[in-house]
Amino acid sequence: MGLDTLSRSSAMEDLSNKKSSHGILSHPGDIHCIIFHLVTLFAYGCAFWLYQHPEKIHVTGPWSRLAFICGAAIMLGWSSGIDLGVNFHNHTHRRIFRLNWLNTWFGRFWTFSAGWPSFFWWHAHIVVHHSNLLGPTDWTLPRIKPDGRAENMFWYCIAHWPKRSTIDLWRDFTSGRGQKGVGRKAIVELCIFAVLWSIPFWIDWRMALGLWVLPQWFANAWTIGPGMFVQHVSCVPKSTLFPVNHSNTFRSRFFNLTTFNIGYHLEHHDYPAVHWTDLPKLHEQLTDKLEAGKAHILPFGYYRGAWYRNELMMGDEFAGCRKQEELLATDIRG
Repeated sequence: MGLDTLSRSSAMEDLSNKKSSHGILSHPGDIHCIIFHLVTLFAYGCAFWLYQHPEKIHVTGPWSRLAFICGAAIMLGWSSGIDLGVNFHNHTHRRIFRLNWLNTWFGRFWTFSAGWPSFFWWHAHIVVHHSNLLGPTDWTLPRIKPDGRAENMFWYCIAHWPKRSTIDLWRDFTSGRGQKGVGRKAIVELCIFAVLWSIPFWIDWRMALGLWVLPQWFANAWTIGPGMFVQHVSCVPKSTLFPVNHSNTFRSRFFNLTTFNIGYHLEHHDYPAVHWTDLPKLHEQLTDKLEAGKAHILPFGYYRGAWYRNELMMGDEFAGCRKQEELLATDIRG
């Protein structure tokens, strides 16, 4: 039967308003989000300093410098991807501060290190994705081929940022999608972002390309991209027949401990107001309902999910596969 009204209201009452304030923070658990972001910025600063002082790490020529840039770019890219796609993601749903102006400005300093203006990412996630999950206007997800299968994951990761995101954001902002005056606001936010994002280029443009642009590409393409792919692969839009088959939940304890519980994605979409620290508890409360609805609950994390992406797209237990579509067609005919 899916998630009924009673379970929804009780979960929201118990968890959505839990620990509503803690000093300047909206929730005490949000201190972890702040620390993670500050550590990410500190890591960029360390990489910049080491680039400017190569003798400290025994970089003596072009090959050793290239090795340093490649290694640093991967580590910075992973951290930036988590910082944006998971950490700032939590902020878009539940503001971490109790002061609006602080939320706005901290958000602007939050996303520029991952190559996004904060308002642009908020628009893509809230207006485009959450409001139109798996719908025709949700351009954040992989494109679906004529046979109903998702496009190749590697192509999606490469194409999504910055090419597709730039084109689709331009269309949204010039058409006024989401709110009145969205185009004007986008211009203001883009200017603020440009000032912040250009700072490393003031120091050394070569350093900026290797330790700023390259990590951000890695963050968006290879940290965030595979996660976005597996979150909804083999899923179908929410309906009375498939009420809990719109998202995949990944229960790996290690993965969720290191990614702010982002693996509980089905629960998050049904209850976006529940704080990320309470998602495991919410999952336990809804276990019976999820199992009854044949929800996609997987024992591993996104990384392994991306590795097994083909199996996920073809599994008979998934609502998006051909077998389930045949059951749906039979039900409609009957």
